[in-house]
Amino acid sequence: MMGALPLTNAHEFQVGQSVILKAAKPVGVPIHREPAPSFLQHVPSGTTGIIEKISKNNQWLSLRLSSGETGWVHDKYVETSSKASPSPGPAHTTPHLPSDSPQSRPVNIHIGEEEAVWTSREQCQTALGKGARMAPETAQQLRIGTWNIRWFPLGAPPDQPEDFAEATDLDWITCVIQWMQIDVLAVQEILATPEATQALQTVTGNLTDKTGHTWKWYRQPCGHLDDHHIALLWNDSRVSLTNFESLWEFNSKAGNGSNPCTYGLRPGQYAHVQSRTTNGVDFHLIAIHLKSGPTVFDVEERHKALNRIDQAIAPYLKQDQDVVILGDFNTMGAGDWNSRDYEIKNLRRHLEKEKPGFSDLEPRPQCSHYFRGRGGWLDHILVPHNMKEITLKSTTVTGYCALAGCQRIRGDYPSAYRQLSDHCPVVMEIQNTDQD
Repeated sequence: MMGALPLTNAHEFQVGQSVILKAAKPVGVPIHREPAPSFLQHVPSGTTGIIEKISKNNQWLSLRLSSGETGWVHDKYVETSSKASPSPGPAHTTPHLPSDSPQSRPVNIHIGEEEAVWTSREQCQTALGKGARMAPETAQQLRIGTWNIRWFPLGAPPDQPEDFAEATDLDWITCVIQWMQIDVLAVQEILATPEATQALQTVTGNLTDKTGHTWKWYRQPCGHLDDHHIALLWNDSRVSLTNFESLWEFNSKAGNGSNPCTYGLRPGQYAHVQSRTTNGVDFHLIAIHLKSGPTVFDVEERHKALNRIDQAIAPYLKQDQDVVILGDFNTMGAGDWNSRDYEIKNLRRHLEKEKPGFSDLEPRPQCSHYFRGRGGWLDHILVPHNMKEITLKSTTVTGYCALAGCQRIRGDYPSAYRQLSDHCPVVMEIQNTDQD
């Protein structure tokens, strides 16, 4: 536990002064929107900033942090660094919360067909027409992916419209899935309204027309129509998906299978995957979407769900040891970088011990989601250590996450962020031969 903080008074500070933040608790220093209790986020102890304003009662300081963010902090968390300082240097590249100042446009690091695919629907379709693909289609491999498609197909909560989010561009989604050459795609934040059902039918129908392969979809049946659901989309000409089941264990609020979507949370979505190639690979697939939220309580709820993995997969291990678990794990920590990193490390340590022992494949680049301009790693793919059909130790992240190289995005959001999702697809390859 940290010792007592040095006593300071706001009147000792001046605008332009450099200061250091010191936390009283491990969760970090609370930053507020206004010079009064109006919590925004936690930042790690040791964060530096420049004073921009001082409240009239001399108890609150408005700081521009080293990350470029701004916010108000109580003077009890502030230590003097110097009397004055130049503006903070380049933004910290650790994924988390940035400012939304529209002063500059994002810089695309990778130039080429991937950039075209993720720049606009029109450029994606043009690239696709020229034969561009993320990878060639081959009978020797299957491609499996996960993608949280924000509030599909609305793009944002209907009662909380966001100025950076638009309705999902279905034609662009279709183009991207075709470009990725994906065989099975787990998707999260899918609504169950008639509009959402029609949107799923539109996407899979378009894929069928454009690829010459039959595409199908399945969405977990429980939950309210406007709740988030997990769905599976797949190329039925290359793989079959059967034995769908809702796994209540991955809903931390559920106590049994009688109401797997209780409290509006998601159960895991199970399916058995069988390649249609002779002697092709087969495996158990579980898609999950754990509870969101940057608080200690939310972290504990996510841990509770993951502690039930043994219980959830035990029946399947009797049939086959090959179990792939993927989806949005929401490993965002409790509002600061340190707890986010700890949650990911704890997840990986925990899964090493779960039967049959899982590896959390390393994403390249190491982010799958952007929030206020900073990248974070929320989406994971877990595979058994002894699954012989898995030969790679990493996954591929595409989308604007890859174009930005997980660096901070300043200014206007990319079109793909606004019209598709705040998440990026994560893709893995499986050798398409049954080796067990």
